[in-house]
Amino acid sequence: MGFLPVPSDDELSSDAVAAKNRFQDEHPGPLSALDRVLLTNVPVFEAYIRWFDVKDELEALVGERAVTLFSVALSRAVPAPFPTAFFENELREGGDDPENPQVTEAEALLLEWGRAVGADPSRVPPELIARVEATFKPSTRAVLAGYAGLMFAVCVYSLLAQLDPEGPGTA
Repeated sequence: MGFLPVPSDDELSSDAVAAKNRFQDEHPGPLSALDRVLLTNVPVFEAYIRWFDVKDELEALVGERAVTLFSVALSRAVPAPFPTAFFENELREGGDDPENPQVTEAEALLLEWGRAVGADPSRVPPELIARVEATFKPSTRAVLAGYAGLMFAVCVYSLLAQLDPEGPGTA
């Protein structure tokens, strides 16, 4: 068990069950262990699930695979084992090799930027920032930066919760 236990459905408050049901109406499928831990406090859960809205918007702009690659790079660089395992599994399910994906030029740039942001967002090299600026228009960069910040928060939360990357809810 980690610092924050992963509650079963029976252990959720009625408010948490209602929040879970609202979430699953929009995002069908099983909850991850992270989602379940977040449900122990409904306002925290509701704040963190906005990540899905930003992820959906970013996927519409750069593609689902590019967002997954960016998420892997950022979470590996933090390093945050739980989100890394989650996104590596998404790549595997899509037929990719998470250790050696074949990438486009834009995806390679997002991998590089994700590694830099995950390692230390205050030390992203100016030449890398310039390449991101040259590749993505300002409105896309705004969503990329917002998503990066939310991913960073998810990584930190998963580390604080001490979620097991091999445990239930990673795939």
